[in-house]
Amino acid sequence: MNSTYRNNLESYQLAMLQARKLLFTEVLTPVDYAKIDTIMAKKYNLSSCSIYRPNPLINSRFSGNMSHYEEVEHG
Repeated sequence: MNSTYRNNLESYQLAMLQARKLLFTEVLTPVDYAKIDTIMAKKYNLSSCSIYRPNPLINSRFSGNMSHYEEVEHG
């Protein structure tokens, strides 16, 4: 990791830390947070596929394709 990328990454994460605090205190809506994330990623030259950006598939409440509460029918 080169020093420019590392500096950009640290700056992005610091900015998003502040945005997350505002999100959790309900000053920002999730839509506002997503807009800020996109703007900060562009500003700090981070890809939308970066592992350092939030991933809704990881943080989602949905974690599979079937409920463990329902019986599975065998045909």
